[in-house]
Amino acid sequence: MEVYQREQMSPLDPAQRAIMEAGVRIGEVARGLRPGGLLIEYEYWRHEEAVEATKTALADPRIPALYEAAFAHDDIRVRVDILDRVDEAAFDLIEIKSATRVKDAHLPDVGVQLYVLQGCGVPVRRACVAYVNNEYVYPGGEYDLEQLFVVDDVHERLERYDLDVAASLAGMREALRSEAPLEIKPGKQCTQPYVCPFYDYCREGQPEYHVSQLPRAGHDLLITLEALGVEDIRDIPASLAGLTPLQLRARECVVGETTYIDPQVLLKLNGLEYPIHFLDFETFGLGLPVYPGTRPYEVIPFQWSNHILDRDGTLRHEEFLYTGFDDPREPFARSLLRSVGTEGSILTYSNFESIRIRELADKLPHLSESLMGLLEVRIVDLLVLVRDHCYHPDFRGSFSLKRVLPAMVSGFTYDDLDVSVGGQASAAYAEIISPDTTPERREFLVEGLREYCKRDTLAMVSLYHALLDGVRESGEC
Repeated sequence: MEVYQREQMSPLDPAQRAIMEAGVRIGEVARGLRPGGLLIEYEYWRHEEAVEATKTALADPRIPALYEAAFAHDDIRVRVDILDRVDEAAFDLIEIKSATRVKDAHLPDVGVQLYVLQGCGVPVRRACVAYVNNEYVYPGGEYDLEQLFVVDDVHERLERYDLDVAASLAGMREALRSEAPLEIKPGKQCTQPYVCPFYDYCREGQPEYHVSQLPRAGHDLLITLEALGVEDIRDIPASLAGLTPLQLRARECVVGETTYIDPQVLLKLNGLEYPIHFLDFETFGLGLPVYPGTRPYEVIPFQWSNHILDRDGTLRHEEFLYTGFDDPREPFARSLLRSVGTEGSILTYSNFESIRIRELADKLPHLSESLMGLLEVRIVDLLVLVRDHCYHPDFRGSFSLKRVLPAMVSGFTYDDLDVSVGGQASAAYAEIISPDTTPERREFLVEGLREYCKRDTLAMVSLYHALLDGVRESGEC
């Protein structure tokens, strides 16, 4: 599909692009594990030139390592992140990953590179994966690369994985030479280990309410439904064994084209204490930590939004976004405590904010008592309320706010925002605190973050009212 129907690929969203760019930066820093090397600096479409430059560099014993070394064998092209010259007779192959451990999905990558290098006559002593050590505490200044990265020899794992590269390549070539794509039904492989870029395309023509949209539909249930020839939720027998109460509820809503709102929702919402705070955090966590005392990928909150609903119906908004270049957590926590005060229920959507508050209490012991006080009785998770007591056919098995909101609140959208998803917000903040960002770009990103976080809490306010109105209109309360 990538060769013949590339135009059918889903576009790369900004959050995914940011993750890829962060991975490139980690790869550049990791080259320092084997310093003094030569970068084979040719674009991928100039592979033949890169191969010739690599051959020249390999022949020069004064070059201790090569970065992005290029090879071709058996019609396969590879670029090796680091090729480290151990001695005159051997090299170490090092594949750099931004992950925090070696995953099975990394092994074919290394295995194919090893196959090509061996085919080119390059003596490889070790085949390794270098990954990020998330236990490393950054002291400030230059990174200690020997502590920041772990270099793991995966030769034995490759053998246990039983990777037959030659056989795999034969299958790939057969697919590429066929006149049409292979007939492969969508399944678990479409999302693991990564979401396929043709995920949406391959699902065109499926029923509107495919059985994969059942909430928490596990592999065994989907296999059972496939064996029964059932693809549409509306065709699932109500008597089918193994369906959970939630899945039965989803089936009933889809079959009846109805929205389910348990009257218990009204009791729970009426039990909230005013002023009601609708709270949302934005965070980021970089593989290359920027604040002393933090670890790779440690989650750092930098922004909150709080819509406050008073008993008389008045709605006001307060917010915080740290725009300094040092650790934002203490000013974040202090401003949050001032905003939420000591009265009123605090509504969040998921337990994300509760986890972050607990982490702040651990990092800021002088504020711990006040922060933990928020968790004891005040926080109410709106996600749990929706998941336990509501369903709409357009949830399509998901209870994420981005899926629930348009189903329950007509016309509410994020489409007009420059920043519209959490991963994009994290990437925007990383750019804001970069010294390379221009003042104009920084101002644009700051405004985008303010609007996005504010929209998230306004979304919760709208959902809160939609739930109340839904129960009242049903007449069941």
